[in-house]
Amino acid sequence: MRLFSFGTAKSGFRCSTPICCSRRLLTTSKLMYQREATTATANVISTRGKKLKPQKAQIVILGPREAGLVRKRKKTPAYFQRTEGSRSRERLSALQGVEFDESRLQRRNSGSSDASPADVLQEIESQRLKLLVFKNNVPKEQVIKSIHDLKPGSNSQVMSEKRYKQLKSLLEVAYTLPQLKEYAKQYHQLSMAKSTTKKAIISIVLNQLWRCQISESKSESEDLIVERIVDVQTRDIYLLLLTNNGKILQNFARLGATVAVALGENKIIVRATKALVKYVEVSLRKILDNVQREIISVDDLIQDHSYSSKEVISPSALVSLVQKESATFFEELPDENPSTYAITSFGTKRIRRAKNLLLWALDYNPQVSETVKFVGEQDRSHYMAFPFTEIDGLDWIRRKSDWFRLQKLIKKGLSPIVESALGSSVLTENKIDELFKDMTERTTTNGVPELKDAAATPGVKTWSVTLGHILTNESQTSTIFQSKVGGIVPKLMQLPLYDGLATQDELYTVDQHEYYVQMKLIPKIDSSVHARNIPPLELWFELDDNDKAINSSLRCLLHTEERNLLLETPHLSHDMKVTMDRTVEVTRPYDEAPHSWLEEQPGLKEFLLRARLTFQEGEKLSVPKQLTFNLHFKDRDAPEPVVFEYVNVRYHRILKLRLDDEYLVQFSDINGGSRGGRFKQVDFVKPDGGEITRQEFGQLISRVADFMVQPVDKHNA
Repeated sequence: MRLFSFGTAKSGFRCSTPICCSRRLLTTSKLMYQREATTATANVISTRGKKLKPQKAQIVILGPREAGLVRKRKKTPAYFQRTEGSRSRERLSALQGVEFDESRLQRRNSGSSDASPADVLQEIESQRLKLLVFKNNVPKEQVIKSIHDLKPGSNSQVMSEKRYKQLKSLLEVAYTLPQLKEYAKQYHQLSMAKSTTKKAIISIVLNQLWRCQISESKSESEDLIVERIVDVQTRDIYLLLLTNNGKILQNFARLGATVAVALGENKIIVRATKALVKYVEVSLRKILDNVQREIISVDDLIQDHSYSSKEVISPSALVSLVQKESATFFEELPDENPSTYAITSFGTKRIRRAKNLLLWALDYNPQVSETVKFVGEQDRSHYMAFPFTEIDGLDWIRRKSDWFRLQKLIKKGLSPIVESALGSSVLTENKIDELFKDMTERTTTNGVPELKDAAATPGVKTWSVTLGHILTNESQTSTIFQSKVGGIVPKLMQLPLYDGLATQDELYTVDQHEYYVQMKLIPKIDSSVHARNIPPLELWFELDDNDKAINSSLRCLLHTEERNLLLETPHLSHDMKVTMDRTVEVTRPYDEAPHSWLEEQPGLKEFLLRARLTFQEGEKLSVPKQLTFNLHFKDRDAPEPVVFEYVNVRYHRILKLRLDDEYLVQFSDINGGSRGGRFKQVDFVKPDGGEITRQEFGQLISRVADFMVQPVDKHNA
């Protein structure tokens, strides 16, 4: 969600750091004064009647950052710097993509040996080194012997043409002329003349010394490769194909083996040299021995995380969404309760990920209501649907569909059409009245329960306009809004900072962005009688200079109502989303009560203690899957515990700008990871929260539309 929804937009996040630093500075000064007074008294007693030397002034000078007055940072976090080129190179291993379960392997090996997962990995990799890696510098005798080892046996002298060419090519590429001459001399007592060419020696070795004969009736597969058939289960084949998009089987192929999968017969056919086939068999045995299994009722999970007005997704559709994305195999158990599945994967981490993606795919947002309005210069028939290609900003669910945006068609050869704002011909007074009425008089039917304000701040309304694209799928059965800022960034960079406190030098030397982490958790309905239709719980943290969450900056938010009005403007470069967001803060900030902070939320305290909220590159984020949170409903006398389950996390880099000394412009870089997508977003916010008049509503929309089409000021660029 948005940062500006925490309270009034002017205040944004309240940070405890300046207050704490000021107290430390005051305490330090007080102690220094006491020490100076004590020292002076002692000197007077010991040197009575003598003239004292002047004391050297003990002054401690703190910079703005040391005193806590500057919160900006000079280093951009790694997750906003990461590029494709910074990824580490992949190591060639058939075990890539397999997560070994340490406890299970130790349990299986406890009866026969003391092997650990590291020992298992080392065992297989050592076999690979022995089988597939050759030395560059070897003794001359060993080289000559290796040539003799290539000689076919007496029953293999009749060979296919391909095998003959393979031997000939190997002698040409792997050995030099002196080495071949030395081989003929040592093993066959045949001396070659100095004028003998390498091609002639190879022909003599193959035809005379080794007596190789080409036969057309000889099958190429008999003398080139060894074939082995491995019987497996259906789940094993699916896991091998799904894990990292078949990375394990691809690695076997990169090592030189040919792997064929017979889906109908549950067989894996391996063709390679004898040594490589042995390696593939050992690797497959170790990999398939690590399969983990857990039983889950998908139907119960859906019922526990649904709200009244939401169309319930079927268990089979939910499973098909998650199965490939999580690299797990869902096997329905007909003997169990309806829609009960056994989830299997390589390692327990993927099972936990699958259960998390099941919650994500439910799209639990009972507080959201949306209406789409067409606001074009011409009739809809004058525009065309163009495919949306910037899929990196979409999450993993929406990437599975093709999306289209309605735009104006510009014929080839004609000059580009200059954009015009939503003028009086489109955004008439009657149209504004219609839009305003839709936003202010819309009634929600989701039945979000009301909370008492005793343990929470009153709900704050925030009005904003977001730029992006309204997208529909190919069948036009689903509509989404995707944030987009392309083309207007130069104009944004010409706006002044919202607080206006930075000096000219700090604009270029100090990072003016603010960094936050947003975690989303959804309620488990059966945990409370009143839990149905409770909106998701959001936990917001500030990040320190080491990209670690500052626990004392925690803000717990419930978006009790979010009304979205999507304005489809195909004649402009962007569509608009008008939002009214009502937010309730359900815990008091740390600044207000440092000594009794979170006393009424023991479950949240435990959650923070168990979590490892570090976002440094190379560090792993660890979040407990559940949080028990006490909510005080309006019709209850005491708070009631509600279980929330973790869904996802997003990183926000935010730059606050000012437009016309009237609106807050929040320019955000949002990173949801490989599954959440990464995109930029710009929000134009009415700073003072609360209700909005019809005149303010019309001015906000018109000003944003004018900003979209106004040219860049080249003098300030």
